[in-house]
Amino acid sequence: MSAAVLQAPQLGWRRRPSSKSASARLRRAPMATTKTKTTEVTDADLVLRARDGDADAFRGLVERYEKRCFWVARGMLGNDEDARDAAQDAFIRVHRSLERFDVKLRFYTWLYQIVVNLCIDQLRKRKKRRGVSLDAVGDIKGADADPCALEGAELKLRVARVLDELPAKYKAVMVLSDLEGIGAKEIATITATTHATVRWRHHRARKLFREAWERIYGKGSHAL
Repeated sequence: MSAAVLQAPQLGWRRRPSSKSASARLRRAPMATTKTKTTEVTDADLVLRARDGDADAFRGLVERYEKRCFWVARGMLGNDEDARDAAQDAFIRVHRSLERFDVKLRFYTWLYQIVVNLCIDQLRKRKKRRGVSLDAVGDIKGADADPCALEGAELKLRVARVLDELPAKYKAVMVLSDLEGIGAKEIATITATTHATVRWRHHRARKLFREAWERIYGKGSHAL
């Protein structure tokens, strides 16, 4: 994330004035007959505060969603470096467009839409990849001592390799649904399509995934 976006001025928090005496606290105590509920800060609260120039509020949004954005991008782009770049670019675009965001809508749906669109643009520009990225290969390093870890690393490598064979629109639906656990209706909003289209693309994506898996690794191998 750029320094301009993430660096925030250090705010000095004021201490609440303490009560005058212990006896005063005791006299007030019986009056509290209900438990105080902790109000969770919503995305909309943070967006509104960020619009007013509160850099800590925007940092709060970044910290809340940066990992999820990274993994969505990682699933689509296949390597850590491109995923980090896509996630960073998404938050930069969000920061620039906060004034236009309708706080009645779900913030993370809007954010995921930006991430997915950036990834699709990147995939369209990229030449059709063959093989796997060095980042993915790096996941296997140091795993020889643990057969289970090696098997898990190999599975991740294979899934990334096969996902890379899917067209961008199918890959996006499969990553959001199967890897991120997002429902079809919400994916429809993220990808600007209909619920029926998402369901059809998901069905088609899984079919293409199975076909690619069997073509690369054989029919007897295990797929997701």
